[in-house]
Parts: sequence; C-alpha cells; structure tokens
Amino acid sequence: MATINFIVKGKKGYSNILIRFKNGRKFDYSASTELKVLPNHWSKAKQKVKNISDAIYKDEVNDHLFELEKFIIKEFNKDNSTGVFIDREWLKTKIANHFNRPTDELSLDKVYFLPFIERFIELAPSRIIKGKNKPVSKGTITKYNTTKNKLIEYQERFKTRLKFTDLNLTFYDKFVNYLNQEQNINLGTIGNYIGTIKTIARDAKLQGLPVHEHINHPKFFAPKVKADSIYLKDSEINIIYNHDYKGVERLENARDLFIIGLRTGLRISDFLRLKETNIKEGFIEIETKKTNQNVIIPMHPQVKAILEKHNGFPRKISDQKFNLHIKEVCKVAGFTQMVEGSLINSKTKRKEKGVFPKYKLVSSHICRRSFASNLYGEIPNMTIMAITGHQTEAQFLKYIKITPKENAKKLQEYWLKQKEENNFEKLNMKVAK
Repeated sequence: MATINFIVKGKKGYSNILIRFKNGRKFDYSASTELKVLPNHWSKAKQKVKNISDAIYKDEVNDHLFELEKFIIKEFNKDNSTGVFIDREWLKTKIANHFNRPTDELSLDKVYFLPFIERFIELAPSRIIKGKNKPVSKGTITKYNTTKNKLIEYQERFKTRLKFTDLNLTFYDKFVNYLNQEQNINLGTIGNYIGTIKTIARDAKLQGLPVHEHINHPKFFAPKVKADSIYLKDSEINIIYNHDYKGVERLENARDLFIIGLRTGLRISDFLRLKETNIKEGFIEIETKKTNQNVIIPMHPQVKAILEKHNGFPRKISDQKFNLHIKEVCKVAGFTQMVEGSLINSKTKRKEKGVFPKYKLVSSHICRRSFASNLYGEIPNMTIMAITGHQTEAQFLKYIKITPKENAKKLQEYWLKQKEENNFEKLNMKVAK
C-alpha cells in the first residue's frame, strides 16, 4: 500500500518539509519539498501547519502539500502502470515538476522563459519556415534578440526571473506599462515585442512546456498603431524624375534607383538587386527575398528610360547609402514643406512624432507605399496586391496612405467622368402641388 507522509526534522529556524513516499516493502523514499516551516508551527499528527495566528503562511503551505500529495499519487499510478522505474530520483523529479522548478542546470529552458528564448534563437538559422521553404532571416533573428534584451531589462528592473507560468495578464500589463511609461517606447514597437513573445511562447507550448494559458487570451494582444508614413504622389515622383541634379553623380544615381523602387513597388531588398536577367520581354520578373513570391511587373516608361540611359541598371549602392542619398535627392528637388510624421530622436534613440521637412521623412519604405497608394482606385486592388504581396485586402487597405479627402476627390472625379460619358442633361425640377 502506497502512503505519503510529511516530516519536519529541524528544531530551530525555518526548516524544510520532507516528503516520505512508501509503497509497502517495495520502496521507501524521502525528498525535500523545499517548502519551509517553523518546527513549532508543524502538527505531526495532522500532517500540516497548525491553525494558529503566528503561522501566517499556513494556508498557502497547506494548500501546496495537499496538491503535491494528489500529484504524486496521480503520477505514480500513471508511471507505475507503464513500467517506469520508481526511485528517489523519480520522486525528486516529480516534486520539481509539480512546483515548476528545473531539475538541473540543463533543464532551465524547460522552466524559465529566457533560457528557452536563447535556445530558440540558437536554433533559428536551421529552422525552415513553413510556406517559404527557407531558414529564418537575419532580420527576424535580430527581432528575437531585441525582444530577449528587453525581457532581460524587465527582469533586472523587477528583480524577477520569468517562468513560463508567469506569462499571464499580470505580466502583460506590467511589461507593457514598463516599456511605455518608464522607457517611453511607442505602442507600435511594444506591439512588436509582444508579438515576438507570443510567437516564442506558443512554440514552447507546442513542446509541452507549462506556458500560462493567458498567452492566448484576447487581452494578451500586440498593440498596433496606424502608420504615419508619408507617400509621394505621382506628380511628385515626376518632379524628382525630371529634376536637374546638375551632373552630381551620386544624386543622379540615387534618383534613378529611387524611381525604379517607386515604379515597381518592390522592397529595397529586391529592387537594389535587380539585374539584366530580371528583364524578360519588357517585364521585370523576380522572386521576392522576404516572401519568396514570384512577381511580374510591367516596365514603367520612366524605368525603361533609366535602363536605356545606363545601358542597364544604375550603379548598386548599400541600403544605408540609398536611404541617406534619397533624402538629399528630395531636398534638392524642393520637398521642404513641413508635414506630420515620425523620426528617430538621435539623443533618446526613440521614434517621436512631430512636424518635419518632408524630405527628412523619406526612406526606402516610401517606394512600395507610394506605388500602392497611387494605383489605388485606378486598377483593381487584387492586381496591385499581386505585386505588393499583401495577402488580404484588409492588410492592403491599412497599408496605403489615402486620406478621406483624397478618396472623396476620386469619387468626385468618377462622377464628373460619368457625367461626360453619359451626357447628363440638367433636369428642370418642378414642385409638386
């Protein structure tokens, strides 16, 4: 017959409560629960902390002992019936499992979140992404590392060590508040951190680790903010294309690369690596680097003229130089009007909203957004999405930068065109009596 008893051997100070698990003459094992109690607060007869006012911890400890006893018996019945060897190490492991403690240093990543993230990052380069058939990108791994560093800062700030069981709504509120109020990080960036935490935690959950169920709660969400990025209208792109940069080669070269980006809708990782082999029968064909999507784009007249001028594609430059030079390209072309947007503060290293000269807000991201925004309403959305790579129309509509007034003007233009095509006549209205 299997029996469980709890023992306190100490005489002074807080002492460990031991568990003694005995099964007739088959075995008799003891191990520490690592729960503490003052010896004079312990009732050997009742096998629990006495119900006295001095023992303010009595309810918590007694609840733990009650749940532990049930857990040990349940695990014993399960393992013993399948031939698992029951020994003292088995007992120690089950106690650790019940209290969500690591059994040794090698199993820290099965209890604590940060060691798991470190192992998750370490294995990322060899992990193949479903649907893309390629490893995790360097950019994604960088995102994992920045999230890990924020969690390290959080642990140091609150003198804690996050377990999987700690990933609940209390942690969520505390972490978001810490980033937003103490570190002055905007909600969009916080949303990226939360999204990464959820991704990694769900992977841990799939591995059978004790991730708190709140990780999938609707309130454990990644905050999103509407992008305040600007875009260039078609008329503005034409100004840049036609501007005389007076033979300054770096500006002319950057301008030509910029026009290719604006007229193809490709990401910078794609349009800066275009070469002659991507031109087929007057179309640009490329497999996108980020999504592995094959896209075919008709060649815009401006792109065709640039290729003829260079007898191929313009000189290649780095992403960093491209972003630096196109700001000057836009400044020289006269885009100095003050507009609302967000820029990184060089002192705080935080993105801050404000009013800035338009050219300062220009970056490579403007290419794809301008392409989509300018074509919106002119051709079917699905045609634009086939090039931009948006999976849903909802995503696409959030991405484009068309103001309500611009939408109203498009409708106005449509009605005027409809009036001309149908030769509407002015109706003489009479009041009915």
